[in-house]
Amino acid sequence: MTSQSFDLTEENTCRFVQIQEGEASLRIHYNDCGNGAKTVVMLHGSGPGASGWANFSRNIEPLVTAGYRVILLDFPGWSKSDSIVSTGSRSDLNARILKGLVDALDLQQVHLLGNSMGGHSAVAFTLTWPERVGKLVLMGAVPVVLARLYRCQRKGSSCCRGFIASQISRTCAK
Repeated sequence: MTSQSFDLTEENTCRFVQIQEGEASLRIHYNDCGNGAKTVVMLHGSGPGASGWANFSRNIEPLVTAGYRVILLDFPGWSKSDSIVSTGSRSDLNARILKGLVDALDLQQVHLLGNSMGGHSAVAFTLTWPERVGKLVLMGAVPVVLARLYRCQRKGSSCCRGFIASQISRTCAK
C-alpha cells in the first residue's frame, strides 16, 4: 500500500458541504480523494445501504493513482447526508445537489460516473449544465433513456430534453 492509498479511507476523506435547496439548507456528505487537476464525481445508486463509499470505494485508488481527484457524493437521504422530502423529480433534485457541490468546490468541469439512480441524476445534470461535464459514464441506467441520449448526441440535447426528463421522472417515481 502506498502512502497516498493509506490516506484513502472513508474517515480521512469524509467532508460536508451546506447546499441550499429551495427553503431547505442541507448538510451533504461527500468523500474527497486525491488532488488531480481533473475530477471524477461518482454518483451512487438507490439500494439499501447505498452510498458513494459503499458503491465505489474500490475504484478510488486506481483513479487517484492515475492522477484524478475523485469525489463520491452521497445524495440527500443516503449515508451521512441530510434527508429531504421531494415532490418533484428525484433526478432533477440530485442534479441540483451535484451542481451545488461542484459550485461550492469551484470545479468548472467534472467527469461523471453514475450507477442506476446516479446515472439518471448524471443525465439530468448533463442536460441542464452540459458545459460542466467532460465525460459521462453510465452504469445500469434505463436503456430507453440511453438510446434517446445517444440520438441527442447526434442532433443536439435540446431536441429531447423534455423526453429524457419525463422518462427519468417516471422511473424514479416507481
